[in-house]
Amino acid sequence: MFKIFLLYIVWFHEIVDADGTKRPLKRWMLNDRGEKAEFVPENSLQTLEKISSGDKLKAQCHCGGVKFYITRPNEASKKVQSPFPDLQVPYHSHSNANPENKTWWLRDNDTKYLAGTCTCTSCRQNLGMEIQTWAFVPKCNIFKEDGSPLDFHLGTMKTYPSSEGVFREFCGKCGATVFWHCEERPELIDVSVGLLDLEEGARVEGWLDWWTDRVSFEEMAVSRSLVASLEDGLKKWGAKRQGVEAQDIVS
Repeated sequence: MFKIFLLYIVWFHEIVDADGTKRPLKRWMLNDRGEKAEFVPENSLQTLEKISSGDKLKAQCHCGGVKFYITRPNEASKKVQSPFPDLQVPYHSHSNANPENKTWWLRDNDTKYLAGTCTCTSCRQNLGMEIQTWAFVPKCNIFKEDGSPLDFHLGTMKTYPSSEGVFREFCGKCGATVFWHCEERPELIDVSVGLLDLEEGARVEGWLDWWTDRVSFEEMAVSRSLVASLEDGLKKWGAKRQGVEAQDIVS
């Protein structure tokens, strides 16, 4: 839960009430031992992230029954085929086809992977909370702890077919969400960001580039005010990283 707190803290500056009123959110950090909460100043958030230059990113669930690692994008990463995700092309707008096979999952001059937030019904019901964070990683860049390629028979990991042609992996012991994958794009895997090495920072920005223009399947969210707050925070955070003033953002 501590990592989830760090992951979202820079995106939730305000909360939107049901009547549309925005209220500022204060930040309090409570550690796992239940000790007294500590107020987190805005400027302290800049020190929470570690930018990595390593070539392997470790990942594991809470109990350690599922362990794997991710490698940096390479030439094989570009050969994967996939339609566009709802994160970039809303399902209700137009076709998500990708006939030119643009490698949307590779970012920052093909050195990082795309990551984003999702509020679809399936994610919410499987995770048990409103927001799921995913990183889009080619299967060829995911390896078991012993260096062998990923095959979904990994330690205590179990597979649940959540809908036709769609599969979700989770730890059968601690229940952690691990992967999402489907028959439509079998070589591109959604990896649950919460499993990635905390030493790399909560948002793992040395490896991931976060999409801030949209929350995937935001139309399905139960708490519209929560998603509105998340979308607003994401856009402001993204704009700030690009040097754009908050007042210049069109809501």
